[in-house]
Amino acid sequence: MAKRLVVLALIVALVAVFAPLGAPSRAQQLDSELYVYNWGDYIDEALLIEYEQQFGVRVTYDNYATNEELFAKLQAGAEYDVVFPSDYMVARMIALELVAKIDRANVPNWENLDPLNLDAWYDPDGFCLPYMWGTTGIAYHESIETPPDSWAAIFEPEQVENYTMLGGINVFDDQRELLGAALIYLGYSPNSSVRAELEQARDLLLRVVPQYRYINSADYQETLLPAKEVILSQSWNGATAKAALLTATEDNPEGEWRHVTPKEGALRFQESVCVTAKSPRKGTAEHFINFLLEPENTARISNTIGFLSANKAAREFTDPVLLKFLPSDEEIAKMEWIRPLDDAARRLWDEIWAEVRIGG
Repeated sequence: MAKRLVVLALIVALVAVFAPLGAPSRAQQLDSELYVYNWGDYIDEALLIEYEQQFGVRVTYDNYATNEELFAKLQAGAEYDVVFPSDYMVARMIALELVAKIDRANVPNWENLDPLNLDAWYDPDGFCLPYMWGTTGIAYHESIETPPDSWAAIFEPEQVENYTMLGGINVFDDQRELLGAALIYLGYSPNSSVRAELEQARDLLLRVVPQYRYINSADYQETLLPAKEVILSQSWNGATAKAALLTATEDNPEGEWRHVTPKEGALRFQESVCVTAKSPRKGTAEHFINFLLEPENTARISNTIGFLSANKAAREFTDPVLLKFLPSDEEIAKMEWIRPLDDAARRLWDEIWAEVRIGG
């Protein structure tokens, strides 16, 4: 009898070792459904279908446009299981106990993540896991003879006039990004709550806002840049990469768009994948996250959306064009995160931003 038990134990151990990665064990019963809430155009939706077919879990997938929309939905009681907030919103959601801590034992693919992206300031205890990340800089068309190297390209009247004549400029319709870039150009923190500094940034913008051809941070990488509606744009590096992919041809495999990190510095961002605190399907949510973190699956997402993932093991499957948009260590050293503002600072930023938008 004892020998029989030993043999059975060995069989069980071998099955566990050679089971397909990501497949649930008999002990891990997956739920029949899963509710996922993500940014628009921020996944390869074919993967959702494959997950449903492979594991028998029906995925209800919805989109949001801003972190604030996500936050409001969760606070109102929406019962999503998996969400993808940005850095500063992760910190806010952890503080308000809106997310549960992921059990990394259930997500073995977390080991594929780049240490550069782990243990970020907004999630020191590892509640969530990094998903996509990037930086803000300037996208410029390859036809520009002398590439820009400074935020002066979109803030100094003489340069703005020059690029306007060449084809036009787009900037972000986003107060933290556009005012933040202006603050960096002026030598201040992009998280400043000093009225005099923010007023300087406002005045800098008011000189040039009327000359901007577009103020678009929603879909410029798929509409304005590929159609060459502008020659220059404030841009996330992943969005510039998307525009490069969309304009790639056999004769020009790297596409028509390039990206630069301004010499004054730039903003850095990172989206995470989290399990909500109210999720009654935490085990299934973690299983789904592990599926997304399979290197080939993560690479498919990057190749679809243009943004670079935090999954280091995915790079061998990632389009080489995208990898050219990875910032250097020197550039990363000059980047800052967007940090949460207190209530008084948020009101000040809203006031300054309203004046900028009215001026435009």
